[in-house]
Amino acid sequence: MSSNSAPLLKIEGLSASIGGQVILHDISLDMEQSDWLAIVGGSGAGKSTLLRAIMGLTRPARPTAGQIEFNGQQRSFSGANRARMTGIAYVPQSPAHGFDPLRRLRWQWDQLARHSQTAAGSDRLDILSALGLPDLGAAYPHQWSRGMQQRLLLAMALADAPKLLILDEPTSALDPLIAAQVLQETQRLAMERGIAVMMVTHDLSLAARFEGKIAIMQTGRIVEAGPTAQLLSDPKHPYSRELVSHRGWQRAEPDHRHAAE
Repeated sequence: MSSNSAPLLKIEGLSASIGGQVILHDISLDMEQSDWLAIVGGSGAGKSTLLRAIMGLTRPARPTAGQIEFNGQQRSFSGANRARMTGIAYVPQSPAHGFDPLRRLRWQWDQLARHSQTAAGSDRLDILSALGLPDLGAAYPHQWSRGMQQRLLLAMALADAPKLLILDEPTSALDPLIAAQVLQETQRLAMERGIAVMMVTHDLSLAARFEGKIAIMQTGRIVEAGPTAQLLSDPKHPYSRELVSHRGWQRAEPDHRHAAE
């Protein structure tokens, strides 16, 4: 993308608080079309609060400073004037929050097709296949494992062709090996469709598998950000160095298979 074009997502000086306690401190970051950004941090780092702000949700934390612009539209946080931004898809950490338990999965998948003006039928089936999902049949959500439900949520988000896909701890319901495979396919499908992906995770070893960028969060701040390979090879901030030096992440290496696509 040309350096003269506006970023798809631009966050400048974002701060947020709960009852006077600051939860986010002066967050700034940009994302371009087709970017893959992993936001990494432990519990209490502010990752979920940042996601909620991007989606325009002001509880429990309310933004107190800064701005968010997505696809040329500025996010408003002022009650009735809060605009709903189209083009953002969110996959929650818990699959149970993504489905109507009283409706068959096939019906919920077909509803997506009726409301989507983007993905053709064959393309949607290709997404299901790429993510290792069987025919939906007549199953209800509770009849599928949490891992299968998580993959179906990913498929539904991709099939709706958003401009930005937000994944909140997307592998919590998956076996580690399956998780890596599913995210590799998600990255490939997103790149093919020009979808930017923001993945939030506490697991640096998972983020290290993918070409893209990493932002390290600690106590409500982004303490360091940069290209994945660069940050992992030469972390500058003490917290980043602590995460990188931990023996766990070194078992995984960046996946370069789709870098040229």
